[in-house]
Amino acid sequence: MGITEIFVVILCIGIVGLVAGIILMLLYFALTLLPERSFWGNLIAKLFTIAYYVLQIGMIIFLLALAGMTASMAIDGLGMGEYKLRFSRTGGGYTMIKWTTRPIRFAFQTVVFIGFSIILIYLSIKQIRSISKKR
Repeated sequence: MGITEIFVVILCIGIVGLVAGIILMLLYFALTLLPERSFWGNLIAKLFTIAYYVLQIGMIIFLLALAGMTASMAIDGLGMGEYKLRFSRTGGGYTMIKWTTRPIRFAFQTVVFIGFSIILIYLSIKQIRSISKKR
C-alpha cells in the first residue's frame, strides 16, 4: 500500500467523523423540538457537546490527511521532475508538467501544493487551539 492510499483511508475516516457529527447534530436539533424536561435537557446538552467534538475531530482528521496528500504529491513531483494531473471525471486525459519543458508552471504547481498543505495545517492547528480553549 502506497502513501497515497494511506492518506485516502485517513480522508475516509475524517469523512465518516464528519457524517457522524452531522447525524448527531441532526439528532440534537430533533431533540430540541421536544418539550424540555430535566432528563431531556441534560441529554440534549450532552448530545450537543459530543456532536460538536465529533465534528471538530472529523474536520481536523480530514484537513490533516488532505494536507499530507498534497505534500506527498509535491514531494513525488519534485522527485520525478514531473506532475501528472488528471482533470477529467473519467480519468481519460493527463496533463503532464515537466521541469524540463515548463519550468515556471512546474514551480507554480509545487508552490500551490506546498502552500495548500501549509494553509490546511495552519487551519488544523487553529481548530485544535479553539477546541482546547473551550474546555
